[in-house]
Amino acid sequence: MQRLLIDRSTLDLITSDARDFLNVLDAAGLLQASAMMRDVLEQLALDRLHLPDDTSEAGPN
Repeated sequence: MQRLLIDRSTLDLITSDARDFLNVLDAAGLLQASAMMRDVLEQLALDRLHLPDDTSEAGPN
């Protein structure tokens, strides 16, 4: 799988949307889908740890 380079603010937005979607899945009682989304959120959190600081110089867009 190829990963795309994104900045911290974009990842934060994706994570926020993923949490909203998880809430919908939980409310609908879709337990298997909720478990998968929790795994996605865990991976997003791990990916965020490996991003450079917002203060470091960004690469070319």
